[in-house]
Amino acid sequence: MRKSCKAWSAATATLLLLTLPLAAQQTAKEAEREAGTPAEYKKILSPEDKFEILGRLAGTWEGTFTAWTYGTPPKPVPLKESIEAKWILNDRFLDTQFTLKFPEHATQGRVTMGYDGAKRHFYRIFMVDYDPRATISTGYYIKAKNALVFHGVEADPVSGDSFTKRDVFTFDDKDKIGYAQYYTFADGSEIKVIEGYYTRVSGK
Repeated sequence: MRKSCKAWSAATATLLLLTLPLAAQQTAKEAEREAGTPAEYKKILSPEDKFEILGRLAGTWEGTFTAWTYGTPPKPVPLKESIEAKWILNDRFLDTQFTLKFPEHATQGRVTMGYDGAKRHFYRIFMVDYDPRATISTGYYIKAKNALVFHGVEADPVSGDSFTKRDVFTFDDKDKIGYAQYYTFADGSEIKVIEGYYTRVSGK
């Protein structure tokens, strides 16, 4: 099967070169040379330092938080979270399944995180069982604060107004991670929605 695929690939490449004008052939060859070696691709797409940062989140954690509900003034509500984060797909992505426990109900969800070496940023896909929408965020590591910060845009389904959701993970040590979530609105105003910390239960 591998030989057959190679034969087809070689035949396709030969046909392409025969049908392309000389200038186009030269351009294709130049692009191939400039694209880089497999080792260079790996270094860019799978940088060890960035995956080390993601790996800090791997394991089983218990979260203790305060959440603020909508209202004037906002009402603080205790919140608990249990999460299990593990590497999937050849250790390319960190997949997290979580349960949020409010005083009167619980909800479940899933978060998948990774690093895009071509675009030079982290990303985070947040999904929860009470909302068919997903929040897709991009993130950056701030070395001075030892924090991983994600920004994603959400929109109100009725008014259509959008706001930015900011998730901040601060690495206190290998077994404790601070977490805070903020909403920033179009007029520049901002509110803190959740604040607390995760404590490692198991894992590295």
